[in-house]
Amino acid sequence: MNRYCVVAALATLLLTGCGQDKPVSTEPATTGCPSADANGVVAITDGLTATITSRGYGRAAVAGDYADVHTTLWLYDENAAGGRGTEIWASGGDRPFQFQLNAGQVIQGWDLGVACMLIGETRELKIAPELGYGARGKPPVPANATLLFEIELVNLTSPEETG
Repeated sequence: MNRYCVVAALATLLLTGCGQDKPVSTEPATTGCPSADANGVVAITDGLTATITSRGYGRAAVAGDYADVHTTLWLYDENAAGGRGTEIWASGGDRPFQFQLNAGQVIQGWDLGVACMLIGETRELKIAPELGYGARGKPPVPANATLLFEIELVNLTSPEETG
């Protein structure tokens, strides 16, 4: 099995939501995206902190879009530099990880945290267990783990562009 297949399989395993069945909204959300404060922090919801570390351009990601991202996942550790504890996974390479936004393909923290991102934007998402893998965990992610993701949105494709 080549390296790409291994990475793709691991990405699917780690990022697939646990039994989340969410309808895909096809309505464009051109407004309603929260603004970042002076420190780049975006208020999204309880249990999810998003910090913009690199600004993007173009339109905002909306439900139904196919998002291509590069990402790294760490277990959050308040005693580690930047909260970056054990590194669990990184997409790396030339091929980004792709998922459809708000289709239940990834954990809820991703659906909420990637919405409104701009192409080229990088965010750090700190995701509480209830928006991640919860009390069950998902090996190698332990139960009740707070997750820290660095996500770069490299491309957006609307459903209309794919079909």
